[in-house]
Amino acid sequence: MRSLAELKSFTREAARILAREKDVASYEIYCATAEHRIARLAYTSDIPSRGLEEFKSLHADGFQLRITMRRDPHEVGAASEAGDFTSDSVRDAIRRARSAAVVDPHFSGFPAVPLGRKPAPSEKSDLARVGDGAIAAAAWDVLDGALEAFAKRAADPRIEHPGLIIGGDVSVIRDRIAIFNSNFAEVRINEGAHFHASVTSIIESLDAKGTATALGDSAAAMRRDAHVIGRDAVRRALALSHGVRPAPGKFRVVLGPQPIAEILNYMVMGSLTTGAFHAASSAYHAKFGAPVMDSRLSLVDNPMFSAGAFRRRVTCEGIPTRRVELIRDGKLVGLLSNFYDTHRMLTDEHRAEKLGPSAPAKLIFPPLSGYRLGEGGGRRFDASPGSAGTNVVMRARGGVSDRELIRAVGDGIYVGRIWYTYPINGQRAGDFTCTVTGDSHLIRDGEIAEPLAPNCLRINANIAQVFEHPLAVGSTPRPATVWGSPEAYYVPAIAADSIALAEVAPT
Repeated sequence: MRSLAELKSFTREAARILAREKDVASYEIYCATAEHRIARLAYTSDIPSRGLEEFKSLHADGFQLRITMRRDPHEVGAASEAGDFTSDSVRDAIRRARSAAVVDPHFSGFPAVPLGRKPAPSEKSDLARVGDGAIAAAAWDVLDGALEAFAKRAADPRIEHPGLIIGGDVSVIRDRIAIFNSNFAEVRINEGAHFHASVTSIIESLDAKGTATALGDSAAAMRRDAHVIGRDAVRRALALSHGVRPAPGKFRVVLGPQPIAEILNYMVMGSLTTGAFHAASSAYHAKFGAPVMDSRLSLVDNPMFSAGAFRRRVTCEGIPTRRVELIRDGKLVGLLSNFYDTHRMLTDEHRAEKLGPSAPAKLIFPPLSGYRLGEGGGRRFDASPGSAGTNVVMRARGGVSDRELIRAVGDGIYVGRIWYTYPINGQRAGDFTCTVTGDSHLIRDGEIAEPLAPNCLRINANIAQVFEHPLAVGSTPRPATVWGSPEAYYVPAIAADSIALAEVAPT
């Protein structure tokens, strides 16, 4: 990876070259270096295996220019360059940006950081320096924890061919950025690093599957969590052996933290942006300022959340970050936004119709969420600014324990994990479908009962059924991950009534 000093120096040199271009009215230079190191788990009990595959890695170093032309302030062009941080590459990018320029009537220029707005101080994560040895050691700890748990808890250790399979990965994602535009007085820089670990345990002899995940921002947390998630994945698989396949119907359900995170990721967060409201595609169309969730629920995005995996001081548009309140006591009070979409929303002649009658007369929508991200949340030089969260935290007033959630359901289903979640009938309808993939049980008389067979049921519901009138809400936000998501989630479990579950035929 390039150092912050290298990025900063190159950004200054690129800015000097851009400032000499006679036909360029304003400009932006964004540099990013990112690295994704992956230790892949690959253990099988009945077939010779390495346990840990060779390291995989993804690297992305480069810069992107955006320019506006003097002949028309709305004429904007962009070009990016991978790897080549030289003066010649800057000049070539300017040529390509100039030839790609188009007139965009919604383009209002580049951000200017108000005087006095300094990025919040943050501690540098030691994951920025951690080597492959530490990542590999964490991956081996996952396997050690899994095998120890299997040896201690297997129902019949004499089984000759248990068919134990351990898969997943331990990943460390690092990025550094430098950004400057012609409205800034100085180059803005930021550096981040976090880890993500995921493990799936399959015991073929028991027809069982269990999963566990962890994420965080320090090497100590990675070491601490590695042994735990291997153990938990196997224990969950052992508890889910020979699962039942209930008949389809409408059930009371407890949705655990992972399902709540997945539903938020695919159904809610995309609706909580100025871009979605401008396009009239939000599931909360015309409901800004109105209740959209139960009054006990609140949702915020916090790039400096003390327990969060992400620490972001500056957006990918050079704006100092801060907490964005999205839903307060069930009411929609804020949106994620980037600089372009903030201007577009505030100047939209149909804004009142799109926001709805409950929206306050004076609106700001500060552009605090403009990021250029790749898969897993790393910053990318070749991505366009979009609106995305960081650490998404849902809190519940008057929340109860998981035990009380299960009692509130009485008879129903505990859903511990879902996948293949996506909107049906369009984002604005709020309808979604997903498959119950594992870590799930029947609930009988307020107690956890038989395990469910993996992938035997599919949920067909609307986000209103989950968030507007829950039977009960959990008291504690827990970390949860969604594959490929740029956000980390910290959410409670929620009990919901009358959720339709359809049968998935066995294969």
